[in-house]
Amino acid sequence: MAGGMAMKDRQEDLSEQANQKFARQLKEIISQYLAGDLTDDHLQALIEHRNSFKEIEYPELDFAIKVLGENKVISSNEAANAWKLSPGSKIWSVEVLENLVKIRYSKATLRKAAKENKKGLADWRLVYINGLSLREQREKSGTDRSKQPYFRISHTWWLESKHDIFATFKPKAGYYLINFRAQFGNMKWDQQKQEVAKLGIEYGYCHEAIFIEAILTIYNTNNGVRIAEEWSHQGGTLTDNGEQLIVGWFTETGVGVHSYGVDEKDPDMRVVVARKWDF
Repeated sequence: MAGGMAMKDRQEDLSEQANQKFARQLKEIISQYLAGDLTDDHLQALIEHRNSFKEIEYPELDFAIKVLGENKVISSNEAANAWKLSPGSKIWSVEVLENLVKIRYSKATLRKAAKENKKGLADWRLVYINGLSLREQREKSGTDRSKQPYFRISHTWWLESKHDIFATFKPKAGYYLINFRAQFGNMKWDQQKQEVAKLGIEYGYCHEAIFIEAILTIYNTNNGVRIAEEWSHQGGTLTDNGEQLIVGWFTETGVGVHSYGVDEKDPDMRVVVARKWDF
């Protein structure tokens, strides 16, 4: 009898340990999924008991340029040069950039983007992002009007420590497929959020730090081409005081960093969408 009770207690202990282990694993799976390291295909493969982690065929940079067009692709080398990230930099070493980074989109995704561009439905560009925070971008670009591009010197509200949560956020470095055909203007914040959700799980807001780094990289690489000169981008971020973060209006007077109430709307306050990584 005593032996039977001991065995039962042992089984209960093992069951509890298994539950705790599963809870930790589930938490890690959710964390990796939200971070984009696990895709929907990975999760479906887990459900179907098949292996989705077979060797991935990453598209070559030459393929992306051929499909999208040279003027729609900014390589990691070009992006590093645009921000004067020298060899031995804390972020990247220029000599090995192209060997280290991978394009985390399938060939089918790149072809679809190119097709939408050709039809005039979108302005998809594949831009390498170094992973600079908004504050790092301001520090590197400066506020000197004689040295384009630059941040507007009068926009200092977001430099306060209470805004660190978005101002110091560093996105993951890598190639991002971004649709610069801004959408959903003249809508309130929650309406724009609903419209973005309707696009499907493969798409999401382009983070403000990614957006600003991208348009400044394009300016520095493509002979002063200005994106978002007459409009701004709302990337889904709320400031410390509950207002929507608005970036853009990239004119000769510099890049603007604004905040507006969530109930405010304007035809020029739009949303730029990014395609989430396929793998």
